[in-house]
Amino acid sequence: MGDVKSKDKLKPMKEYTPVKDFQFLDPLEEDSNNGLCLNGIYVPEEVLENILIHIPPKHLLYLTLVCKKWNNIIKSDSFWKNVFNMHQPNKTQLLPWYIYYSYLNTNNFENLLKNGNGQEKFKHWKIVKNYGDQFVIEKKPQGSDPLPANVPEFYGHESCFATSFYECNKIQEIPLKDKRLIRYIITKFHVPIYASEWTAGRFDCGCEYHLKFTGFGETNNDLAKEHVDLGMHDITEEDNFDASEEGRSPHFEKAEKVTVRQWEGNKWEKVEIIISENYPADLAMLVFEHQGRDTQFWKGHYGSKMAGGVVKFLIEGIEPRN
Repeated sequence: MGDVKSKDKLKPMKEYTPVKDFQFLDPLEEDSNNGLCLNGIYVPEEVLENILIHIPPKHLLYLTLVCKKWNNIIKSDSFWKNVFNMHQPNKTQLLPWYIYYSYLNTNNFENLLKNGNGQEKFKHWKIVKNYGDQFVIEKKPQGSDPLPANVPEFYGHESCFATSFYECNKIQEIPLKDKRLIRYIITKFHVPIYASEWTAGRFDCGCEYHLKFTGFGETNNDLAKEHVDLGMHDITEEDNFDASEEGRSPHFEKAEKVTVRQWEGNKWEKVEIIISENYPADLAMLVFEHQGRDTQFWKGHYGSKMAGGVVKFLIEGIEPRN
């Protein structure tokens, strides 16, 4: 039931599998005492549950094969809520068990954006515009403050992307086609989606920063299928990313802009986008796009800097449904 791990090279897309017919089995009919006698000793169901919640979550579904009683206990919403509360300090409302399972055993609710600080150079990114003196990766920010300390989305890295005197724009595509469980969850519950990134300018030059977050359906899930992601990739101006091209009408699209005036740009700030409205059920691709440049046309890399990008589904935004 776990998700397929992504590879560095994009494999050909499989046929999109709708999730509308995806269902979980109802509780099984059981002998009331079967599964509660261990070595001839009767163990109350509440005690058995308390034992089972201490087993690592990744192993729990295997234990549903022991008997019908264990299957029904382990595949109950209340059981997985207790498991979740053991591993997470933030309590949630009672949700279907498979949401807790997905949170604890897959990367579905983790940061889906890769290489947010350029620690792997331009791997996983597609460069759309690379004008001026082009994108560069700074091991430590030049002309601005260091990255803020103890920020989880930096994953301990100190590097960032820096832009130049004309537009520098790149995107990262996050396919959901092989993530059947999260597609089922977001189809049923319209889970809020969160995108964010940190940006800064230099102390001596004005700049602009843009963040755009877009979602596409199953018919638009491969925006650049002819471009295999092998690292840094330059696309001509005629190939400029435009969601409206070729009928690529997005399910949602939100953008934020930050303008920094000269002498005011050395501090880092976080730009955030939340998609909370109901989006169509066939969401199959997320696209994270950022762009930067300086506003004074200075040769070099005096444009906006960016680091610590995040794209994730928010479990705390899921509302229980009957």
